[in-house]
Amino acid sequence: MSYTVYNTTRYPDGKVDMNPWQNNDKSIALCPVCNKVFWRADAMVGTEELPDETLPPAGDLFDLPFAMQNDSKKQLINFYNNLLQTGFANTIDKKIYLRLRIWWKINDFKRYQQPLFIELLKAKTIKRAKIIWRNRKESNKQFANFKPLFEENLKKLISIYQPENKDDYEYMAEMYRQMENH
Repeated sequence: MSYTVYNTTRYPDGKVDMNPWQNNDKSIALCPVCNKVFWRADAMVGTEELPDETLPPAGDLFDLPFAMQNDSKKQLINFYNNLLQTGFANTIDKKIYLRLRIWWKINDFKRYQQPLFIELLKAKTIKRAKIIWRNRKESNKQFANFKPLFEENLKKLISIYQPENKDDYEYMAEMYRQMENH
């Protein structure tokens, strides 16, 4: 029994949301001195010595300059894609890691949408209904803007992803399903 996670949702593409939210994904770190990113696992020292306490702790993706901006989701997608384009991911596992995040972030534009009529019925006022309508249109527009990257990313992800268990095969099926739908 968990005392900290009250609700967990696993989506067909493999993304997991927890409530309350927890930042468990710290694979990519940010140097607090030069602001360059690095793979946290690559920076681990294989000794039993305690880390140097005089060094400042590494940041994470929430410490990136754009993290708290309104278009942070869009910028994070471009950030992950840029990491792929510049060779930051130098292994298949790292490429899969970044391609999964791109897939998830682009899917987020549609992931949390309920059927529009249900959302509009929940709106208590015309003003709220207009906001819901405007947000839906903007979300769909952003998804459409990323459609070429979405398709290219999924094709490349499919080409390198090697299923090892039942869940992995479900993710592959979802990749193919989404390729057909977009």
